[in-house]
Amino acid sequence: MSEKPMTVSEMARMGGLARARTYSKAQIRAWGRLGGRTPRLDAKALARLEALLQRGTSQGECAKVFGVSVRTIGRAVARMKPGKNADVP
Repeated sequence: MSEKPMTVSEMARMGGLARARTYSKAQIRAWGRLGGRTPRLDAKALARLEALLQRGTSQGECAKVFGVSVRTIGRAVARMKPGKNADVP
């Protein structure tokens, strides 16, 4: 009888073990930090957003400028430091 084919989880486990033998823990941990979704608004865009809001631009207009949804703008405003944009609706 022939051997059964390897499952996906078995192949993944073998790959992980090979990676662990080749690289250090620090290198593997650094790779884990690089993952995730890229932010739609980087630090430069957030600074520009703050300036627009201080000038009285609505969140809807800001969303059109940055090409994102109003909800994305709302979340960015909520993450801004409290008190900075207290007058912004």
